Parts: sequence; structure tokens; C-alpha cells
Amino acid sequence: MNRQRRRLAAILFADVVGSSRLIGRDESGTVARLLEHLTRRLAPIVRRHDGRTVRLTGDGGLVEFASAVDALAAAIDFQQAMAAANRDVAADDAIAFRIGLHIGDVIVEHDDLYGDDVNVAARLQEQAAPGGIVVSRNVWEAVAGRHKARFEQLGDLELKNIDRPISAFVVHWDAADWPAVPEISPAAHVWPSMAPSPHAARRVRLALWSAAVVGCVALAGIAYVAFAPRPPPTLAELQALKAEDLERLLIERRAADAAAAEKKRLEEEAQRKAEADAEALRQAVADLEKARLDRQKAEADLAELRLKIEGIRREAATASQQQLADTAAWRAAEDEAHRRAEVEMASLRQAEQDALQKAALEAENKRLADVALVQAQAARQKADEEAASRRRAEEKLEATTRQKADAEAAIVATHRAKVEAEVAESALHLAVADRQHLQVALTALGFDTRGTDGMFGPRTRDMIAGWQKKMGVPATGFLNAGQRAQLLAGAAAAIARWDDEHRRLEEAPNVVPAPPPAPPAPTNVFDGAYVGARRAPQQMVTARIRISGGSGAGTIDVPGCSASAFSMTVSLTGDVRGSGDLNCPVPIRGTGNVVGPFVISGHAVGRTLQFSVSTSRGEFDVLMDRSTSTANAP
Repeated sequence: MNRQRRRLAAILFADVVGSSRLIGRDESGTVARLLEHLTRRLAPIVRRHDGRTVRLTGDGGLVEFASAVDALAAAIDFQQAMAAANRDVAADDAIAFRIGLHIGDVIVEHDDLYGDDVNVAARLQEQAAPGGIVVSRNVWEAVAGRHKARFEQLGDLELKNIDRPISAFVVHWDAADWPAVPEISPAAHVWPSMAPSPHAARRVRLALWSAAVVGCVALAGIAYVAFAPRPPPTLAELQALKAEDLERLLIERRAADAAAAEKKRLEEEAQRKAEADAEALRQAVADLEKARLDRQKAEADLAELRLKIEGIRREAATASQQQLADTAAWRAAEDEAHRRAEVEMASLRQAEQDALQKAALEAENKRLADVALVQAQAARQKADEEAASRRRAEEKLEATTRQKADAEAAIVATHRAKVEAEVAESALHLAVADRQHLQVALTALGFDTRGTDGMFGPRTRDMIAGWQKKMGVPATGFLNAGQRAQLLAGAAAAIARWDDEHRRLEEAPNVVPAPPPAPPAPTNVFDGAYVGARRAPQQMVTARIRISGGSGAGTIDVPGCSASAFSMTVSLTGDVRGSGDLNCPVPIRGTGNVVGPFVISGHAVGRTLQFSVSTSRGEFDVLMDRSTSTANAP
């Protein structure tokens, strides 16, 4: 295989703006004027700046320079010359050129130039305005500061069939800085024929088709590997996620949506590639048919030539000696013609074989492109289904998290309401007679407290909660001032009868009053009054509570603040549970001050309660002993 010839060159690509419109209006006139511009203006400017015209495209041309400085100077001179030529021409009739400049490595074959950098120059030309010039960054870096010209940056451009962004600049110049170049007569310059040989053209077409097919297959493979779906998390895993995990999952979902959009774009591009391959296959079939027709024509020409030679032979048989000499010359001509015909036939047969192989290769490439397209569509459908499943799981997890948060908020609100109600009842300082009146009222209203001993045990608390629920207020089991007044007013007659009966018993003569009922025996071994303390840094925290029937209410005192109420239950096995709300901050070493709602957990042993007070910011321990007197009881 021959090694490709390459070299670094500055490439100028020029093209006429709206050539189809101009030729459609005046074909002969437009062609004549175009040839005049190319021969009298472009040709001398190219020679002046040591350039080489590679080829003409009918309405433009490709020019090679060894220097980017010369290439830009030639481009500006040519646009200046065209501006002068169009000065007196109507705008609709004027012929204007766009020019693109690029520096790059080019392939040289039969005096023609090929390669990706030639395509870049052609695509840059499309970005220029009529009469304008657009250059690549390579040209800008080579000519900066060497010409009286200004450059306006266009940024990185995505050019058609160029697989990388190209940084480009628009060139501006002042006409006064660039004097006009003298024109020459049309006969002073003859454009060379730059058409490549048939073999070179065929090699170029095969190379371009191979590159297109490989790019299509690679694009489909990259799309399948890059966007291979991952299995979504299970429902149990979604429900176990925390808030930060949910946020991460939402971010992944958005990334998956963006990947699906990119996959769709690749799918559409693969579709376009497949359509282009189909068009190429149709063109290859047309080329094959043309080769067959050419071969048939050559065979017909050969048969006609053989008939002519046979006639000459018959005439030579009856000719004189001089005619025999002429016949020898004819035979030589016959042999030469036959040899040339055989060579042409061999060339045509080889072209036909090449066309058949090319058609088969393009058909296989089209099949592979179709398979890649089907795989991309299937991957996209699977990704869409997984995204929908993931969204449903996220919505279910979000609903579960919201329900859990609502339930926790309701528990906190109920606890706070109970603590506040307990504090409000403590502030009423109810005497035994007051509590007896309330028990009488509850019993009269259908909430039987099973006695009027003036002690608010678990039964009385349950009846208070039942009455509160009936009245449509929070069922805390503790009464505030308004509820107390409402309850007493609702059973005023029953309370009056109870008071009259007790008054008669007290005023009856010679009747020894019955001794007051003895307090009920403790139903829990841990019942009694407890006092304890916890020494905080620079501060003493004191706690008091009375346990009756396994439950009770108490206070935590911090110097300088009002008492903080809390409630507690002690099971028969010594398990301690409770809750409350700190009114004043309590210092915790290494954490700072804690304040607000808290929960209690611990255990009871003998005459001692030991428990922890836990808040959202920290906790501290409290040790309480059972008091032998009621002086310190709450």
C-alpha cells in the first residue's frame, strides 16, 4: 500500500451566495460574470500571494497557501475586489462570495487536497456573511498582529459533519487599509483542470463511506453502553431511606431523565445515519447499473470493430500486392484496437466487481445500523418504564414519610397539650373539697369516678378525659379553670345535694362522726413521694414527684425560673417512663443549654428512682429518693 502524502497548509474555501437563484434567473449571464470574477480578480490575487488553486466547484473554489498570513491577505484583497466590482450592480444581481480559512494537515493525491481540515474550511465558509470572512482559531493565532484587521470571536461552533467544536472568528477590516488589486484580462490566466482520476475518486468515495458506517456503528454502541439501565431500588429499600437519601434519589431521577433525553437524541441521530446509508446503497446500485451499461456499450463497439476488420480482410484477399501491404497495416491496427478493447473490458469488469462488493458492504452496514437503531429504541423504552416505576416508588415513599411526620407531630402536640393542662390544673391549687365537688359532678354527668375521696387517681383521670372528649376539647385528663367552671355549672344541683347531706351529718346531735376514710393502700410498691437533684455546671436542678397507683406528676426546678411540670409512670417491674417540657434552659457539658419538650426513661430500685431526661439537643441524669414525710412532696 502506498503511503499517503500529507502536508500542513492554509486552506481557503470560497463559495457564491445564492448561486442557484442567480443561475435560475440568468444562466448564461451569471456563468459569464462568475468566470470573469474568477479569472480577472481571484486568479491574480492567488498568484500575488503565492497560492495554488486546487480546484473550482462551479460557483466557488479551493485554494492552498503555504502561509496563513498570505491566505488572509488574499481573502481580504479578493473581497475588496468583489466589493468594487459590485459597486454599480443591483443588490439582487450582485455576485458575492463567502470565505472560510483554516490551517491543518491535508492529504495530497493527484494535486488535489482531502481530509477533515478541508471540510472545516468549507463549513467555516457557511458561517460567514455575504462578502465576509470567517477564520478558525489556528488562523487567528498565526496572523494576530500581522495585518490591519480586527477579529470578532464567535465562540465554539458545532459544524455539520465535524465531530469536535471549532473556535471561530469573524474578520473586519477598513477598506482604506487595503488598496484594490489590478484586474487582468480573461486570457491572461487559464485555470487548470483539477478533476481527479477515476481511481482516485473511487478511493475517496470508499474511504468516506467506510468512515460514515464505522461512525454510525460506534455511535449506536456508545449509546447502548453509556445508557445501560440500572435496576431500581426495591419498595422496602425506598421506605427505609432518610430525607437526605430521598433527596439523592430525586437527583438521580433527574439525571436519569437527562440521560433518557440524550438517548433519544442519539436514537434520532442513528435514524438519520440509517437513512443516509440507505441513500448511499441506492446510489451504489445506480453506479453498478451504469457500469453494466458501459460494458455492454464497449462489447457492442468491439463487435462492430470486428465486423469492419472482417470486411477489410475480404477486400484485402482480392487486392493487389500494394493492397496486401496496406492489409498488413490494417492488421496491426486491428491487433492494437483488439488489445485496447480487451484492456477496457477488463477495466469495466473490475469496476463492476468493485461496485458489487461495495453494494454488498453497504447493505450489511445498513443492516447493522438498523439493528443498532432497534436496540437503542428498546433501551429507551426500558429506561422509560424504569423511570415510571421509580417515580411511583418515590411518590409512595413521600406519602409514607408525610404520614409518619404528621403522626409524630400529632404525638408531640398531644403530649404538649397534656403537659400544659397538667400545669394549668396545678395552678388551680385544688383543695380536697374542690376535688370532691369535681368527682360528684363527673359522676352526676355519667362519668362515674367510683367514689368522692378527693384523690385524682387513674379512674378519675380517665373520667375527666371522657368528659373532655364529649365536650370536644383535647382529652388530657387534666382540667383548666374554664373546664372546671363548666363542669361545676353542669352539675350544680348534684353538688348542692351532696353538700346538704354532708352538712346534715355534721349537725346531727349525739352522733359521733365517722372517722375519715383511711387512704387507699398503695397499689404499687413504688408509690410515694420522691425528692432528688442533679448538679449541673454552676447550677442545681431539683426534682419532686408523688407516685400514686403507679403514676404521678411532679416538677423540675431551676433557680430563677418557674417550675417545669412532668408526668411519670412506674410499672410493677420498676420500668420508669414519662415526659414533660423544660421552661428554663439547663446547661449540659459539651452540648450547651437544653430546653423544650423532653422524655424520661429509667428504672426504680427499692426506694430510689433513677432516670434520664432527654431532649433533642442532649440529656442529663436525675436520682430521686423516696421521702419519709410529705413536707417535700409536690
